[in-house]
Formats: sequence, C-alpha cells, structure tokens
Amino acid sequence: MQATIRVESGGRGVYDITHHVARLVRESGAERGLVVLYSTDPLARLITIEYDADLVEDLLALIDGLRAKNPYVVASIFHPSLAIPFERGLLLGAFQQICLLDLNSSPGERVVVAEVIS
Repeated sequence: MQATIRVESGGRGVYDITHHVARLVRESGAERGLVVLYSTDPLARLITIEYDADLVEDLLALIDGLRAKNPYVVASIFHPSLAIPFERGLLLGAFQQICLLDLNSSPGERVVVAEVIS
C-alpha cells in the first residue's frame, strides 16, 4: 500500500508525523512489516527524535551552529528516507517519534511518500 502524507509547514522546524504513519499502517491491514518513508522535498528530511520542545530547540540550535551557508549542504547531512518496522503498531522507542525536519525558509506543503510492506 502506498500513500502520501502532506504536511503543512510553517517553514524551518520539526513536525511530528508519527500519527499519520501509524494511521497508514493500521489502514493497510498488515500486522507485521516495514513502512518506508521518503521526503520528496530537497530541503525536508526525515528523522526520529523525542518530540520535546527542548530537544527540538537543541537540534535546531545545532543546525544553526553549522558553518554551511547553503541549506542544501545542511540537508545532505540528514536522510530523506526512513524505514520503520511494525508489528501490530510501529516499533519505535518509548520516547521516539517520526518527524519531518524542514530546512526551508518559507512555509508550504511538504510531501512524504509512504509504502507499507508486509
């Protein structure tokens, strides 16, 4: 099953998409497998992180501290894709969420393609 997750982004920041991914896995009817995610935007990447304001702030501060002037160089440090196993639910750590890391300076819709493989 393939689906598209559309994220309305306010621009640079971190956006939790875990609930979207979990819903897709449930709707697929598969009990066990992988969900593969891919961000189609060259400045939007996929990460797992504890979606906590302090941790998100630290991540963005770390990115701000990089000396790269071009956001595409910063984007190259992060992966555009993730593969998350599931077995009757996503197999994430206790404090782990799936997030879109948006490095774009302007707001807009960001697209993530999801493929459920069982």
